[in-house]
Amino acid sequence: MKASCAALILALAISGCSLPSQFRPSPDVRYFVLSSPLPPSSVSEESGIGVLPVTLPGYLIRQQIVLRDDDGVSISVHDFERWGESLSQGISRVVCDTLAVRGIPALPLRTGAKVADKLMIDVRRLDGPLNGNVTFDAVWRIQRDGDVLKSGHFVKNRPAGDSIESIVEAQSLLVQDLAGTIADNL
Repeated sequence: MKASCAALILALAISGCSLPSQFRPSPDVRYFVLSSPLPPSSVSEESGIGVLPVTLPGYLIRQQIVLRDDDGVSISVHDFERWGESLSQGISRVVCDTLAVRGIPALPLRTGAKVADKLMIDVRRLDGPLNGNVTFDAVWRIQRDGDVLKSGHFVKNRPAGDSIESIVEAQSLLVQDLAGTIADNL
């Protein structure tokens, strides 16, 4: 019996067979966040504009990072590259920080917060392929007491490299660009 087990193991090793996938260790999960122009300790607590929760298209409401393939219609979900916070919260945080750099106090709107103006952002697309352009398409509006004060449609591309890090950096810069556009319209 020992000889037949040893022969089987030797045959598998010689034939180049590997362990079934359920016995192989999975890759390490890596987490990413959008980068902000401010260190977290420098965010003001002064209220100004309240940023409502950012709405995302269904394919982006997940923990995994999503890339759009080169064909422009297919997407790939990267199971081992994930957001360290929800993408909606990350966009809100970066918008608030970028507005603060421009001298406009803004905070993510929480229950019970009292602000005169509310910023709504509806993301339609925030993705792209490796070694391609990341596209950010969003509609925004600022309201006071139900009246629209300002609104706009933001579409911009930024090049990305061959890594998830470069995609996330391009996305971060695009969110900062959106906040800059909003600040310019105030």
